[in-house]
Amino acid sequence: MSVFTNVVGGAFKFSDGYEMPKIGLGISRIETQQDLDVSIEAALKSGYRQFDTANLYKNETFLGNSLKKYLPQFGLTREDVFITTKVRTLNENTVEETEKQLANSLATLQTDYVDLLLIHYPRDRDTGNDDDYEINKSRRKIVWQTLEKAKESGRVRSIGVSNYEVYHLVEMFEYAKIRPVLNQYEYQPYLTRPTLKKFCDLNNIVVQSYSSLCWGDKEILQEKPLVDLCQKYNQTPQAILYAFAHCSNTSMIPKSATPSRIHDNLHNTIKIKLTEDELKSLRSLDKGKSFPQIGQTWRCL
Repeated sequence: MSVFTNVVGGAFKFSDGYEMPKIGLGISRIETQQDLDVSIEAALKSGYRQFDTANLYKNETFLGNSLKKYLPQFGLTREDVFITTKVRTLNENTVEETEKQLANSLATLQTDYVDLLLIHYPRDRDTGNDDDYEINKSRRKIVWQTLEKAKESGRVRSIGVSNYEVYHLVEMFEYAKIRPVLNQYEYQPYLTRPTLKKFCDLNNIVVQSYSSLCWGDKEILQEKPLVDLCQKYNQTPQAILYAFAHCSNTSMIPKSATPSRIHDNLHNTIKIKLTEDELKSLRSLDKGKSFPQIGQTWRCL
């Protein structure tokens, strides 16, 4: 289980014993095979060994093709990389739809197992409603129990969640035979969620950050703590923002389709060692600002 011990940037050990590289390549919104080929080749060359996709992104086929093409070129096998994908929670035919998504992921990724399978969101994103507590709760339970069976069957090594709040996790602990190893959610200086982060840390749930760059927000680039750290470390704001995630002991999944940036997102980030005071100065910028359109998961009952 220790194949990732020596990866660039280090690895997290999950509560179930498996390991995951701390830094991965996020591939949401990469929409063509050609673009993904460029990204995957650059990522493997740079030392990335974790790749994050989802049923929702509709690019698992491209990732499967790219890995099949480029792993042998770098002397690597399927076992040398860590693949995360996600299933959507659907209110209708929940078990069948979850099974169908997993089968589709395995087929399109061209693999017989997924390293980490996440529930993408704590309700049906398309037809669900934040206020529908009873149906949202029942579907979360059904999907989680379906994931537990997938883990027991060996089709999935580890299972976790995405965009879950403290109370979603507390609710899950009532029925989960297997606890989630990871929670992927938005984590950046404008939205640090201290209670959620602490709860995950205390319960041995790895936090994986997304939206580290605040979706290209211009305002954060002018913030004094960020400007000061850029000058101190002679680094770009992007590198400092990624270092904020990395030095806060979260996993991160920077997304880029540019080879030079893919390299720098990994190698520049791990050179920057922000102190606790410097992390605190960035956390002081928190104003509860979420960037993804379907953010504000704390509204979802």
